[in-house]
Amino acid sequence: MVAWMERTPESLAAAYVWWRKPAETLCDPAVVLRQILKMGTPPDYRAACRFWGEDAFRRALVTAPPGAIDERSWVFWHRVYGIEPAPFPQRRFA
Repeated sequence: MVAWMERTPESLAAAYVWWRKPAETLCDPAVVLRQILKMGTPPDYRAACRFWGEDAFRRALVTAPPGAIDERSWVFWHRVYGIEPAPFPQRRFA
């Protein structure tokens, strides 16, 4: 069996959003998808695509709040998906 096929949504949530319980993370899968876009491995990306699909990744990308994805990943994934990138979301402090 290929290693990425052993991954489950729960194991991906636990690996990429370690500060929350997997069940809590999976209530909003965009959180784990953004973490995979930011620092995921190719096998984990493929596994997540099996569970949620590429459209879910696209939605997670275009709705990412400031700080959820680093600038390098922002540009890379916009190019991969053929999406014209909006300006990189910036955090604002009062």
